[in-house]
Amino acid sequence: MRTNTQLVQRNTAFLAQALTLLESLSPEVYAAREAPFDRGGVGAHLRHVLDHYDAFLEGAEQGCIDYDARRRDSATEAELEVARARLRRTLTRMEAFQARGDSADRPILVVMDAGGDSEAPGLPLGETPPPTRGASSVGRELQYLIAHTVHHFALMAVALRLAGFEPHADFGVAPSTLRFEARNGGPCVR
Repeated sequence: MRTNTQLVQRNTAFLAQALTLLESLSPEVYAAREAPFDRGGVGAHLRHVLDHYDAFLEGAEQGCIDYDARRRDSATEAELEVARARLRRTLTRMEAFQARGDSADRPILVVMDAGGDSEAPGLPLGETPPPTRGASSVGRELQYLIAHTVHHFALMAVALRLAGFEPHADFGVAPSTLRFEARNGGPCVR
């Protein structure tokens, strides 16, 4: 099976939705970190999402994705123009990924720091437990990126509303929720 075109297209549609949003934001709203989002406002959440796409794209080429080995570029968090440029590059990279025609079923390893107690039995005192490793596939990781992106876009939408900016009604809403609402005549618990 070739790359699940629908999954790549859904991912790029969400990224394009973010680019449309960024075109309507002021630099102040983008970089704001207002309570309760003082740890991560709109810029921080978008940077986090883009970090995950970078990890996926790099890992897909190497056969091993490490979502924890992110660059965490502070300029992407704070500077609207940097974020727009990075988002455009990510869209271009996703389109190139789709054009390669990678198999959605292709196995891929995912490495993750699952946390843990540094005083776990058998570990030298103060040593960090090794990361977990799990089998996945390119298609499954594309599904993960959709869920992860929607989750962070929902947080961005709340931060924007608190800042007095109303994003598009569909921003940060899962596709299944939008379908449910369309069938049932209105919003449900998101």
